[in-house]
Amino acid sequence: MTLARKMIHGMTISDSWLETVNVVNSAPGRHLYHLVTCIDDPLTEDPDIRAAIDELSQELPQASVETVANTIFPIQLARSSRDPAHLTQRYRNMYPTLQRLHRNNQRGTYFSRIISHPSSKGEHDQLAQTISRLNTELSTPGPKSARYEMNISDPHASSDEAGPDETQHRDASSPIHVYAPGVDNSPMGFPCLSFCSFQLERNVLHLVAHYRRQHLIERGYGNYLGLGRLLGYICDMTDLQPGQLMIVAGVGAVDSPKYRIAQLNARASESALLVSETGS
Repeated sequence: MTLARKMIHGMTISDSWLETVNVVNSAPGRHLYHLVTCIDDPLTEDPDIRAAIDELSQELPQASVETVANTIFPIQLARSSRDPAHLTQRYRNMYPTLQRLHRNNQRGTYFSRIISHPSSKGEHDQLAQTISRLNTELSTPGPKSARYEMNISDPHASSDEAGPDETQHRDASSPIHVYAPGVDNSPMGFPCLSFCSFQLERNVLHLVAHYRRQHLIERGYGNYLGLGRLLGYICDMTDLQPGQLMIVAGVGAVDSPKYRIAQLNARASESALLVSETGS
């Protein structure tokens, strides 16, 4: 068993992702168990690293970074929507088309699970619930910050349906569920993202996302970007500041030839040198 021995910590999406790739690429079998990556500024990218992964995506070929990111949070649709309810309505209307156009979407997208999580009581909008719960907590003198959780509860349950003890201990850090018991029966593929959990620290909102498996080259960068955008949007809707994004992967794997990884590092090193020379 090859366990990750350290937490990978970076400033931007780009340098955090590239460091994660290099750590996993150098591990036996090019995979690690219990891989943890922390990103301090999950709304910022390095344009040269981004360009390098975009080029690699075209050459392999594989889904573009933007395509992957949009499965978690459709940023352009959000920017042209009036509010979260309008965003949800528009995405639900276009979702059947997305499923027809893209084979990988036939079993669902992560954003569809966020706004239309299947349950015994119908589709549940977890994005609206998270924003509403945060705003409610922020209006109280002592908003709750975190709770211990397991992804076994029914996200459709409301405070009116919960028992008194459960209602009393609910807070703004309730998770966004992706996995749907009884629906996701395949041992492979969608959804690799299990849940998203938010933690409130005064006026800062942090996000922890858990993956059962993370394919770092094929989808990793787009996943980081989509999660950062999801965090940023919720912060915009609650007047909070984006905090740290932590990605926990049960297994992290590098799924590209080693010479491709060398090309990525060469491009990043060249960019850093040019910035240094310009600065001097």
